[in-house]
Amino acid sequence: MIFFRKLHKWLGLIIGAQLVIWLLSGTLISFIDQQKVSGGTTRQQPDEELPLASSGPFFPVSRLSPAVAPAESVTLANFLNGPVYRVVANDGTTMFDAHTGNIVRIDRPLAEQIAGDSYRGTGNLVSSENLESASDEVRDVPGPVWRIDFDDDLGTRVYVSADDGEVLAHRNSRWKLVDFLLMLHFMDYVRAGSFNNPQIIVVGFGTLWIAISGLLLVFYSFSRSDFLWLPGLKSAGQKVNCTVGSDGQSGHSLHLDSSLSYYAGLSQRGIKLSSNCDGSGSCGLCKVRYEHDAPDYTVVDREWISAEGLANGLRLGCQHKPRSNDAVIVPDVAFQKSLRWAEVVSSRWLTPLLKEIRIRPDEFIQFVSGDYLEFQVPNYHISREQLAVPESFSEVWNELLLPDSWSKSTAGDDSRTYSVAVAPNQVQPQELVFNVRFAPPPAGTEFLPGVGSSYLCALPVGERVAFRGPAGDFRLIESDREKILIGGGAGMAPLKSMALHLLENQRWQGKLRFWYGARNQQEILYRELFEALADEHPNFEWEVALSDSPDDAQWHGHRGFIHETIFEQVLKDHPALDECEFYLCGPPPMLAATRQMLHDLGIAEQMVRFDDFGN
Repeated sequence: MIFFRKLHKWLGLIIGAQLVIWLLSGTLISFIDQQKVSGGTTRQQPDEELPLASSGPFFPVSRLSPAVAPAESVTLANFLNGPVYRVVANDGTTMFDAHTGNIVRIDRPLAEQIAGDSYRGTGNLVSSENLESASDEVRDVPGPVWRIDFDDDLGTRVYVSADDGEVLAHRNSRWKLVDFLLMLHFMDYVRAGSFNNPQIIVVGFGTLWIAISGLLLVFYSFSRSDFLWLPGLKSAGQKVNCTVGSDGQSGHSLHLDSSLSYYAGLSQRGIKLSSNCDGSGSCGLCKVRYEHDAPDYTVVDREWISAEGLANGLRLGCQHKPRSNDAVIVPDVAFQKSLRWAEVVSSRWLTPLLKEIRIRPDEFIQFVSGDYLEFQVPNYHISREQLAVPESFSEVWNELLLPDSWSKSTAGDDSRTYSVAVAPNQVQPQELVFNVRFAPPPAGTEFLPGVGSSYLCALPVGERVAFRGPAGDFRLIESDREKILIGGGAGMAPLKSMALHLLENQRWQGKLRFWYGARNQQEILYRELFEALADEHPNFEWEVALSDSPDDAQWHGHRGFIHETIFEQVLKDHPALDECEFYLCGPPPMLAATRQMLHDLGIAEQMVRFDDFGN
């Protein structure tokens, strides 16, 4: 299903871009005067022709030059001031004077006369050129043709056939523009001159695939647990006996519904696995570990779990159903029945869309770097004013086009996980810090902002907040190897905790690098803190790369995507990559690109640990 998701996404991007081009080009075409485009404003209407019968006598057709034989057709027609024969043969069209039988050749003076007679604009004839092959402006004519240019405001060009003197077309700058727009509009990039071109066919099938794959993804996002409220579905599956425990809990023998996933089945028994996606396979949080006979992993498992974790029996609970005699280990937090509580002690915007929230738990929380808390999100009604966005960030927020207020109203609380952004083992009173990125809705949609980020970003100082945890499996490896942290955006949180733990708690003397990616200087988190740490600890390296500030003259650091920058500056010539550990956290595209880069460098998977920035 990962393949379907990626194909659906990229096809949507490509076809969506073409749809935008189609709309823009069609709109522009509608605003351009079509009379000027077609040359109608400069083309003289032909005079009424004299009857051919009054032009006789005519030269016998049988005595015309044999050079044109065999003729496919012979037509008697008026041409300028007299009648002519137009003889069509295999090698083209030849014109004869109908009185004398002499061949009429369309030379330069005659072509200019024909063009001048057909032109009624204000310009003067400035040049003429004989084109042996067809021009793009009369691409349906094989040639040769004469092009006669006039110096009017439209840059009119008159095309005359060099075979029979026919005025083929009046072209101008407006026509050139519309021709380009029509190429974009009909995707006629190879200039086939047909609406039914291969590009249109490919896009048509691509659109059909988007619809089909979209339906598949919608159906796949549902599970039987979503329909348990329907009569007769609550206990339709066969019950199987499984043992479920945790590192802090002995195994419990449970009878679970074999038709439900572990995520849904355990939830029915009051054992709640962490999830930001309600078991749809898009967050990677609901991990369980099989103690024996782990099932084959799915592509979704592979997306979120390292090869080392898969080999050790880790699987996603939303992807697997209970089997008889299974024995699985779940995180301790899944058995946590009662909620923990904390008070918000500070809330401040660090960047236009990222807020630092500091809480003081009622009881001391024992956690390790990389852990997260699972915040409970009750129903709420939030106004934009409650977010308390500073005036300095108002320009960014005005572009978001948010509603004045929005609400969450669902049965039961939702939950969202956020990584702790401070080092463990603090003295009391303990304060925990979280980096919450406000998730605005996609532009042009009627979706509401993110459920969890809206709630947390609107919490005032003094508000009480409920959570479960800590939990997590994004852990530092206990070793003396060089540690390289690579992050971006809200992926700062767990990496900051790791860096502070190593430098301040452990006084670690090994080499530690932290390379962080941001779009601009305004989005660099904790810049002063890490610059001070780099000055204080010679073994610590802090570097930032900006990906979206080409005109920032005040920035003298690295530019580009963070995975490309660290490759060029560090990894490409590193003498001992196999002796390094890598810790990654950031937006999904950054995470995927960095993992692929490390794979291409031959880094062993057990040396790479990663966490999605949404945690």
